[in-house]
Amino acid sequence: MKRGLTAEQIEYISNYIQSFGIKWYELQVELTDHFISIMEEIWQEDEELTFHQVKYKAEQRFDRNYFEVLQEERSSVLRRKYKKQQWQMVAEYLKFPKIMMSFLLAVLMYRISFYLEDISLYIKILYGTLLGASAILLFKWYLSRKIKGQLFLSVEMTIVMNNSSIIITYFAMMLANNFKEALQENHLYLFPFCFLWVVGVLLIITGKHLTDKVVSVTKKQYQLI
Repeated sequence: MKRGLTAEQIEYISNYIQSFGIKWYELQVELTDHFISIMEEIWQEDEELTFHQVKYKAEQRFDRNYFEVLQEERSSVLRRKYKKQQWQMVAEYLKFPKIMMSFLLAVLMYRISFYLEDISLYIKILYGTLLGASAILLFKWYLSRKIKGQLFLSVEMTIVMNNSSIIITYFAMMLANNFKEALQENHLYLFPFCFLWVVGVLLIITGKHLTDKVVSVTKKQYQLI
């Protein structure tokens, strides 16, 4: 008869796995399940062994760097998996109406600029607000990156989307500085900056949606609601 571990014993093994410095909760759970499966196999072969004897025998199957190597391998696999899943979430969210409305918003921001004389100031205002919104988004992401005190690789990977608008702001301001004279001479040069600004806004909205979605899915998957 297959002998299983009690809840207290499972918690003991979970703490043991964490002692190896496993950063991500997904890997903690995965490696704990892996170690428990090995212990149950050993116990099935000899039911007279005590819990600590079985744990010791299970440990003997691994070398000192086993968990470190396994953590690197599984992290790489999970990163590829989460990257694919998150791009699918983004693609599902960015449907045609949002793309069309974004283009119309870019046109609107461009038309507003005709009522202003200082184009450089207008660009600074646009991207200043974008930078402020990006900072708020990053702060909210930081607050949500831990679930019940645990770090999740899936949530950590959403930083790419949440950080993108800051990169766009830096790029746009650098371009504006280099093309300052051209912007004053030809108003049409402003439209790409309006378009980039709208892309930044879209990334902020999408980043917030992606983080909320991933956190929600992760909570359900690991029953942390």
